[in-house]
Amino acid sequence: MTEAQIDDLLHELCVDLGFCLHGEAAEQFYENTPADPESFARAVFAADGLDFDSETRDGLKQAVKNRVAKYMRPTEPNP
Repeated sequence: MTEAQIDDLLHELCVDLGFCLHGEAAEQFYENTPADPESFARAVFAADGLDFDSETRDGLKQAVKNRVAKYMRPTEPNP
């Protein structure tokens, strides 16, 4: 993911889902971007002080993974 994609994703996670990560909490995503949507979602929860595995709102976990997946999809090459 590019820095711009990470910026946009973190913005959407904050505005739409309430995960507003700033400073060091956000920097980790630029320095060492998790490789897949679930790893990224787990890192988002951890950065916000939450445990992904014990989170009871399955819909929230899935919403974060879906949002991340949207940004991790490979882009179609221009013909």
